[in-house]
Amino acid sequence: MALSFVSCGNSGSNGGDKGNDKQQQGLVGEWYYNDNTYYTFNEDGTGSYMAYGVLVGNFTYSESNGKLTLNYEGFTDPTVFNYKVEGKTLTILSGEGNIGSDTEYKRK
Repeated sequence: MALSFVSCGNSGSNGGDKGNDKQQQGLVGEWYYNDNTYYTFNEDGTGSYMAYGVLVGNFTYSESNGKLTLNYEGFTDPTVFNYKVEGKTLTILSGEGNIGSDTEYKRK
């Protein structure tokens, strides 16, 4: 099962006294590709991914050095993406280890 993901940077992050906490706070919320495809990142480091109105999976997440790591329930290998956040846009970057082109999600 292939999973796609969105990535975020630290732009606009606030609060927390650890780098990872600041990054996670910048990710907290819902990020939409379209009305039926989006990521939800919770403050406690958990989240979910919906694609075309169907729950793809729940996960825990962490951030380090511009990489977002998702650990989906039921899978042993993590999903890792390069990402950045600029304003209300989360971009999962293409490149080494990522398939396809950059994908943008908008915060709602």
